[in-house]
Amino acid sequence: MKQVRDSVRIFRNEQKFPVSIFQQYPNSPTAVNFSRALFHFSLASQILEGFKKDRIDDTEDCDALSPAFENIVQGFLSENSMFEPFRPPVITSALADQYLRLRPKDICAEYVKIIILMRTPCNPGKGGNKLLSDFESAKLRIKTLEKFASKLSQNLDTHPFKLQVLTNVYYFLGAIFVSTNQYERALDSFKKCYDLDNTDFSSLYGIAYLHIDSDPAKAIKLFLKYTSMAPKCDKQYPNAYYMIAYAYCMLGNLEEAFRYCSLAEDAEKIRLPFFSPVSVPQKDMMKTLKQTKLLKNPKSIE
Repeated sequence: MKQVRDSVRIFRNEQKFPVSIFQQYPNSPTAVNFSRALFHFSLASQILEGFKKDRIDDTEDCDALSPAFENIVQGFLSENSMFEPFRPPVITSALADQYLRLRPKDICAEYVKIIILMRTPCNPGKGGNKLLSDFESAKLRIKTLEKFASKLSQNLDTHPFKLQVLTNVYYFLGAIFVSTNQYERALDSFKKCYDLDNTDFSSLYGIAYLHIDSDPAKAIKLFLKYTSMAPKCDKQYPNAYYMIAYAYCMLGNLEEAFRYCSLAEDAEKIRLPFFSPVSVPQKDMMKTLKQTKLLKNPKSIE
């Protein structure tokens, strides 16, 4: 029991993510999402810490843990990056398994189990100490997410929350496909995500990104649509302008490329302080081009 209680960590480094950081920006939709995620993950931790058993025996135990699973999912949907400093007990995945035997249709418990799987390099079928290769890990994650997506796709109209989770699953799949260089499958996943929710500007960014080399003109249009939909505080906002600048370079229009590079630099100046600096190859390339241009003709870029 002590091991279960000690493994509960609301945040590994509370100094890094005090709620006051996000509350300083009440008019920022992005900061509000971070604050909401922090609230849900903190509440989930309190519930899990209060559960003093190491297994689920009956529906009463399910009732006690159901809010924890729901809050983990709500936190993940609000801002998935906030899951990293959140540390649920090691036993949480096993509890979700036991919970699902009694309530097999519970979406939140099943997604919690998947989220935890996505965040661990261990092979659950080999004692937890066998590290998966990158290929095996990606293959397992893709297979698990696709199976869950297929399940969620049934009777979407009867369960609105399913739609929200399914959209998130497709986005997650798209990100994994990008990281494993499966760009056609990534594009398909981001399109499915956007088709389910055409207000999802993050998936639109993904679609635009996947067109930047094959069709830079189309990528520009999609990135501009993203900038018209996303709040300026979104973490990808400066990146989008750097991508547009890069696309214009590919089209041979350096004047527009430098203009959008300047817009990207302006967007970085108002970037929320809890975000790390923008670090994309397109930014470095554009800065190098600007410096070269200035050296040749100091008055060429204003």
